Amino acid sequence: MRTFLSRAVAFSGAVLMLAPTAQALTIDPAFVPERTQMTLNIQGGPTIATANAAESRPALSLSKLYLGYWVLAHGAPEDAARVENMIRYSEDHTASTLDARYRQAIPEVIAQFNLVSTHYNGFWGNTTTSTNDVTTFLNATSNDPVARPLFEGMRTAAPVAADGYAQDYGTALLPGVLGTKFGWADDHSMHATASFGPGFSVAASTYGPASQLTEDVQGAVIPDALPTAPAETSTAPALCVGLLPGC
Repeated sequence: MRTFLSRAVAFSGAVLMLAPTAQALTIDPAFVPERTQMTLNIQGGPTIATANAAESRPALSLSKLYLGYWVLAHGAPEDAARVENMIRYSEDHTASTLDARYRQAIPEVIAQFNLVSTHYNGFWGNTTTSTNDVTTFLNATSNDPVARPLFEGMRTAAPVAADGYAQDYGTALLPGVLGTKFGWADDHSMHATASFGPGFSVAASTYGPASQLTEDVQGAVIPDALPTAPAETSTAPALCVGLLPGC
């Protein structure tokens, strides 16, 4: 859920009106079981993570983010044009084709963004990473024009992936999330998601089914302790300044 702060200054009587402030995403890692790792990385703020968030685990299809970024930055135009759908539909065939063509892609992204828990083992599907590294990467590229197709693919993730698997779990269901990359093992024994929202990224990985990942990440969310205050009203004409829709 976006957090908006809007100020409207009335020309008559100089009345200040504050619009309601939406709830921000906050988590308590203590509520996340050990089977799951989770990181909330706030841009310009703290990183809140489980104790195991630096553990290098199978990246699953989250490695397509690293592969896709390199192809967007350095690949042939016809290959770069395939990246957005690779993310949107989690296309394994596209990933395998691009990975075979650009073996240097994931290793160079690992080095560029100092992803200390991420390791390329000769194939995109064998890459390991951590939720700390994924959120570091997402925050670092969130304002990079090169990465725009990555985020657009996440924002418009298909309800059903290319292989028929549902993309509707994990961090995608947290408040404020605008887009998600989904990952899952072929035997569905492991699931992972990486998401972004206004001013933050959040990722989680679990050894277990998709429903377990959803349960674990939702259980970590702390409701906003501050109630939403109603806006004061005025009959005077007002100048609206800020991010509130309609202003």
